[in-house]
Amino acid sequence: MEPGTLAWLGFGWWSFGSAIQWASAALARTPRRTFAVRHRAGDFSIVAPMAGAEDATVAYVEVLRRLAEAGVEVLICVAQPDDGAVAPLRTLWPEAPILVGRDDTFNPKMNNVRKGLEAASRPVVGLCDAGIQLGLDELCRAAAPLAEGAGLVLALKAAEAPGTFAAEIERAYIDGHQARFLFAADRLGLAVASGGVTLMTRETLQRIGNWRGFNRWIADDYSVVRSVRELGLSTLLGEVMPRLPLGERSWPIVWQRQVRWARTRLRLPVWPLVLWEPAIGWAATGLAGVGALIYSGANAALVVGALVFHTVAWLLAEKWFMKGRGLSFGVGAAAAALVREVLAPVLIVNALWGRTIYWRGSDLGGQWRDRHVAPKDRQRDAASGKSV
Repeated sequence: MEPGTLAWLGFGWWSFGSAIQWASAALARTPRRTFAVRHRAGDFSIVAPMAGAEDATVAYVEVLRRLAEAGVEVLICVAQPDDGAVAPLRTLWPEAPILVGRDDTFNPKMNNVRKGLEAASRPVVGLCDAGIQLGLDELCRAAAPLAEGAGLVLALKAAEAPGTFAAEIERAYIDGHQARFLFAADRLGLAVASGGVTLMTRETLQRIGNWRGFNRWIADDYSVVRSVRELGLSTLLGEVMPRLPLGERSWPIVWQRQVRWARTRLRLPVWPLVLWEPAIGWAATGLAGVGALIYSGANAALVVGALVFHTVAWLLAEKWFMKGRGLSFGVGAAAAALVREVLAPVLIVNALWGRTIYWRGSDLGGQWRDRHVAPKDRQRDAASGKSV
């Protein structure tokens, strides 16, 4: 291939990746139109699963207690009576409504949540990630689209208050990367799903089979969005972004969480997008641009200057998005964003390398495979005359 052709390909790839970076920021930075608030506290049931003492923080328990005192039906779910969350819950909130028990499906989270979804009795049901900071006003505003016909609203969480640089990197994944692309896709009308607070009417919950609507795919958030959309109802990301204080996080925990989420998405119909992400990231597009300049005969000073320009422009796009959503983006956030981008190829290699998806001591990937493999094995055994 001629050097000139390689240079044009490199410039084209750099331009394409940079355009996606800025286009996603432009689409994602502005919230949707504001919906009129029609709900009050007595309309809500909030299902709050916990697993371990780390979920029952003082701040989170206080959030749930205040919602309950305001009139919200709060249903805290734990899998067993001696779960680590029970003791701090009883200390901080002696009368906390705790539901105990677990199902035996492939999904340990839904095994814990099922009883809460079945017990929810109010017109609007919400499933809340542990640690979310959510007031009654935010809850009512988040649920507002339901009164105008939306089938499901996801209040996407926004990470804040990182206590370590590892936590800052996790914030870069949650806010600067995931939230940006999810909001952009949502503005384009695509079905998107992620963690936060999932809200729908109780009628819709029953129409999707209650907890069964969350268990059709390996990821419960993706599954419930697909289930609601198949009813012919819309799903969307809400204007409210409840905060998730990160505090101190260790790097191994942060990295394991990103690998787990990448492996999970590779088992969903959106897997091509997962493979595509590193190719349009800062590292790949910057390398393409640098290569194009080198093939064009540019000197070292021009190459370095172009790389600096590429980096600054990339970070400015992310900062522009964050500012539009009311999220901070300082020097630490910029450094974390660059670390995230450098690690993008490493992350996808790690995600492809293994099949295990650890979630709080359980292999979610293995249990998902067994869910489908076992019936096929039984059918083969029956066809061959083996006892089953």
